Amino acid sequence: MPALDPALAAKFRVHLDGTNTEPAHTLGFTGKGYMIGVVDSGVNRNHVTLHDKVVHNNVYVDYQDPASPDDVSGHGTNVAQLIAGQPVEYWPGGIAPGATIFSARVFSSAAENAKQGPIGGNFFEGEAAQLKRVNADMIAAGVRIQNNSWGYENQNTGDKQVWIDPAVTDAFVNVYRDFVLNNNGLVIFASGNYSQQQPGRLSRLPSLPTVEGGASPADLERGWLVVAALDSFDHPDQLTSYSNHCGIAMHYCLAAPGDLIEIDPNVTTSPVDGDKGYLNGYLIQNGTSFAAPLVSGAAALVWEAFPYFSNDLVRQTLLGTATDLGAPGVDEVFGYGALNVGKAVLGPAKFDWGDVQVSFDDRRSTWGNDITGSGGLIKRGTGTLVLGGSNNQYTGATQVLGGTLQASSLGASAVSVSNAATLIGSGRFGGAVSNAGTLELGKDGLKVQGDYTQLETGRLALHVGDQLSVAGNATLKGGELQVLGKRDYVTFNTSYSVLQADGSLTGTFSQLTWGPAVLLGEGRLTYGANNAYVTLQRLNVSAAAQALGIVDRVAQASAQRVEQAFRAIDAQQAQGRGALPTSFIGAAAALQQSSSAAVAAGSLQSLSGQSHVAAALVSLDAIDLGRRSLATRLDAPRSGERIVTWHQALGGPGQNGAASGTFSLSGWLVGHDAQLASGDIVGVAFGQTDTSPSGSAFGSRGIDRQVQGRVYLQRTQGPLYVLGQLGFGSFQRRLDRQLQLGDWNDWTSSRYSGQFWSGSVEAGYHWHQGTLALTPYLGLDQTQLRTDGFREQSGSGFGLQVQSAQATRSQLLAGVRTEWRWAGVQWRGYGEWQQTLRQSGLNPQASFTATSSWTPLVASSWPGRSGGVLGLSMVLPVGVTAGLWTMGLEHYFGTRSRGESLGLRYQLGF
Repeated sequence: MPALDPALAAKFRVHLDGTNTEPAHTLGFTGKGYMIGVVDSGVNRNHVTLHDKVVHNNVYVDYQDPASPDDVSGHGTNVAQLIAGQPVEYWPGGIAPGATIFSARVFSSAAENAKQGPIGGNFFEGEAAQLKRVNADMIAAGVRIQNNSWGYENQNTGDKQVWIDPAVTDAFVNVYRDFVLNNNGLVIFASGNYSQQQPGRLSRLPSLPTVEGGASPADLERGWLVVAALDSFDHPDQLTSYSNHCGIAMHYCLAAPGDLIEIDPNVTTSPVDGDKGYLNGYLIQNGTSFAAPLVSGAAALVWEAFPYFSNDLVRQTLLGTATDLGAPGVDEVFGYGALNVGKAVLGPAKFDWGDVQVSFDDRRSTWGNDITGSGGLIKRGTGTLVLGGSNNQYTGATQVLGGTLQASSLGASAVSVSNAATLIGSGRFGGAVSNAGTLELGKDGLKVQGDYTQLETGRLALHVGDQLSVAGNATLKGGELQVLGKRDYVTFNTSYSVLQADGSLTGTFSQLTWGPAVLLGEGRLTYGANNAYVTLQRLNVSAAAQALGIVDRVAQASAQRVEQAFRAIDAQQAQGRGALPTSFIGAAAALQQSSSAAVAAGSLQSLSGQSHVAAALVSLDAIDLGRRSLATRLDAPRSGERIVTWHQALGGPGQNGAASGTFSLSGWLVGHDAQLASGDIVGVAFGQTDTSPSGSAFGSRGIDRQVQGRVYLQRTQGPLYVLGQLGFGSFQRRLDRQLQLGDWNDWTSSRYSGQFWSGSVEAGYHWHQGTLALTPYLGLDQTQLRTDGFREQSGSGFGLQVQSAQATRSQLLAGVRTEWRWAGVQWRGYGEWQQTLRQSGLNPQASFTATSSWTPLVASSWPGRSGGVLGLSMVLPVGVTAGLWTMGLEHYFGTRSRGESLGLRYQLGF
């Protein structure tokens, strides 16, 4: 479509832009789940913007002509598309495009009027009965928002207005009482198009006098809104010339754009199908009839944002967030001002109608506007309500009777917190605070301009370093001081003021308790004339870990290193100067305030550096893999060639032991050997393996590349053989670790290398029977692995610096290898038991980079004195190509057990 002239495009969007609706749509509010009643001339259910939107299409006229269309005048369709219409071409859609429509046709066509005959009897008595049926059906269908873009000003009998009898008022009050009071419904009326100082009589129903003893019209005000029309094209801060004013209804009245563009109500596929009007199917509309549905759509968005709101609170929110126009404050022309949908979906902005009461469970809800007014707030239910405004100035009392209220500003409101309720406060509270529940201080503390009283069931909860400042008197009748943690590092014997009163401090807390921060420490309370203090002492990390049930060897070893680091911080804090960086001290503070025992255990595990030890273990695995793979290669009978060059893939499960559990390994081995005249075989081989953590093993990622060479000699005597191997090589390792520091995370990175050599000898027996081969063997193996020292980067000082180390391991070997060919499938299996004779140098000394806290590295997965591995693989040739499918399974057992591995691999030869 060609672009519109900017001025024309603005007119197409005036109902959205003139009501600031775009921010609400950006937040995702569309009115989904809400059905809006449209009492009007009917709604064309096939209209291009309303496909599948009209859920109910009811007719309430005395005589219905079967030939009558859904909408006998088009008016109701125009109203409905402003509420819930979908965007079509140039038209941007309605206020609540996710809502649905209940159409209640109460107006007759000309043909139907002709057959109904003249009005007889009491006209309004019949009208009231008709509307009562409408309301009953809407209640049954779950409608809580009802739009009325019509009125009675032009209904005359002779020369007199019909509605002069208070009994008529009483009849209409009874029509709407059930919908408003029992259905929690909201009724929206257009103010009328007669340029009057007052809205139409039905529009201002809550303000009309009624018969003595009749139902009070004022009861309806809690669910009633009147909408005047703004001159949205030319003077959006003025009413149109035709619009009635808010008048006596000003306290439940607001204004919205009344001049706008819509799609012809008869268009069912595209606006170009229209045969009249503006831009081939677009129409300019004028009237309060079209301002009212904008408020109806806005009500759906507010209710979607706050589904626990009553009709009264939805109404108050729409009125209180309106943009003031005309005379300051509420006035008889504009009422509360211009509809502001983007502000309304953020919650209430005025408490002008008495105390606001809300109750909801199991949710967190935020009111984002600053709130003014003489009313107060009563919070019930288990949910959390956040008053997000930074300058709340309402003056009524704030009562927290259940759940949690969070606020950073409460103006001049007096606050009370009931037992089992919580108030999270920061900033400034202008009134007194009475606490029988929990008052939790937010960051930077709380200033109370009045008095503070804590009852025996009360609790003051805070992070040490934050303070409750009281301009008046503070009275403590017992209760708790609960330490939730500390904003920075906790050292020994440091006192902090937690409560300060400008007037006087009377009484004491009955006990000091601790929140979920598990490594914080111990403390005691002291008091002065105006202050309450807590003196903290840090716990020994190892003792704290044991007290929390953290007893595994990795976490305990890490706790010792952390304790040494904390002692270095303590010394620097005592001296007031030192070289330890603030980032290290801040990270230590985060670690001290772990939110649970599980978080503390995870932190100690992550700081242990066990992934470096595990990586060294995998290097030994890779060296073992080369030894076993070479031995397996020599099991096969030679086919007559005396000199052979060979290649073998490494690392498939069931293929002589891939790295298992938390690491994955792949690689290759290439060899060249010759068979001597004596039958002995001598050869050389070299290869490469790449190893990396599987997933997030130990919170680490990286790669270990090992290059190795081997020389070997096998002597045979019949089926007996002795095989000797000498291996040597080096590795390059990149390892990044994620550190958990309480509820905070950081990363470290390291690059380092090393060298190795190994020697092994094994003796065994080659047994063959047809396609079955079996080789039992015994052996001896020794490996020496030298790792260069290194220093991790980043980690806020909690990265590791590790000294160079030389690890040696000697072990006895006992195993068996087997191979069987059947139906073209090759089965291979092996098992090996490794009994450690001697091992040393397995735990290099390590310290955090910010301190000299040297302790040995420990890992839960370091090999024990014995362990074994079993493997089984199947190799299946694929067609006439050189492709092979290989599937394998391995199981590790004994004290070195690291679980199982299962794999499937396709190999294509060339």
